[in-house]
Amino acid sequence: MVISSLERKRANRAIPRLQLSERIGQAASHLFKEHGFDSVSIDQIVAAAGVSKGTFFNFFPTKSDALIVYYHELDGRLAELRNHLDASEPLTALKRFFIQAEELFRAEGSLVETLMRAIWSHPSLIKTDLESAASDRRGFAAFFARARAAGTISEEVDPVVAADAMGDLWSGSVLRWLADGGRFGLAASVSPKLRLLFSGLAPKESR
Repeated sequence: MVISSLERKRANRAIPRLQLSERIGQAASHLFKEHGFDSVSIDQIVAAAGVSKGTFFNFFPTKSDALIVYYHELDGRLAELRNHLDASEPLTALKRFFIQAEELFRAEGSLVETLMRAIWSHPSLIKTDLESAASDRRGFAAFFARARAAGTISEEVDPVVAADAMGDLWSGSVLRWLADGGRFGLAASVSPKLRLLFSGLAPKESR
């Protein structure tokens, strides 16, 4: 049975806005991964999502704005890695985190670079990125608090300050790595910086 555009519009009106936005974004994300961002048209996205162009533009001013669902997906996977950092061996855990992050970025390919470029020119993505950065720092602060409680970093360390330093290292290193096209090892380049950072975080008896 062929569903008319009018019937589709009526059916879509019954769907909560957030759910409909997610559906469009997921369809876009799937197509971007399969065919590459530049090769996918808005016509293809709306066909895959079962919505009209007008509905698409109600949620996403441009094709790049539809990357927001992919951003949340990628950000969630990174947060999951961060949430499982082992506070009993914080330096080793953070080195492993960067290794896993690099593996994830390389597996995702050019879509990560496309996303990073889009962030700087699309307000919705900029807002999401700022919220993500704040969440990153909260996650790192919780990790350093666990490490301090475990005695694996100095009790004098302020977890929030340590998290700010770690957040700067994380975002700055990732941006430089992406700008260079991933031609060097992200984890390898960060490792000496982590050792330097931890020389100031270690318990006094370990220094």
